Amino acid sequence: MRPPMPVHRLDGLKATLKRWTLILGVLQITVGCVVGFIPPSAVEWFRGIVMAHIEFTANGVLMIAFGSLVGELRLSPAALKVWFATLQFGTWTNGAAGVAAAFIGASSKLMPTLNEKFPPPHGTDNPIVTGSLTLCGVTIMVALLLTLCGLLRAKISGKDANA
Repeated sequence: MRPPMPVHRLDGLKATLKRWTLILGVLQITVGCVVGFIPPSAVEWFRGIVMAHIEFTANGVLMIAFGSLVGELRLSPAALKVWFATLQFGTWTNGAAGVAAAFIGASSKLMPTLNEKFPPPHGTDNPIVTGSLTLCGVTIMVALLLTLCGLLRAKISGKDANA
């Protein structure tokens, strides 16, 4: 069994992950705003652009909020790295699905309400869009569960330290 990481190295890892989570969160909001400038005439299905704009900006805000929590997470170094990677993959693939759908002109059966209100010209069963949304859902759920676990473990250790 490996010895635990020294506290100063764990704090350094948390500081690095926090910094990059915040930077990439702001970048994601910026990308969402830039995507919002794409004109309807430039794509096959403009609703994909609307979706990407909303998802990139909302997920960028989520990433910034989660970046502010890094110091509170009581996770191992490996779990922190998995947390960071899944948060990145999950948030970025969400908006990427919308961009892909816009340019391909097809969406996914995972978006039934959007498809019903705004039918894409090339169908609703594109494997790229569906795959991106599936990857998004799985990775964001992993990041959320790791965040909850890290916050709950921190609360438990805080109670133990005061006892």
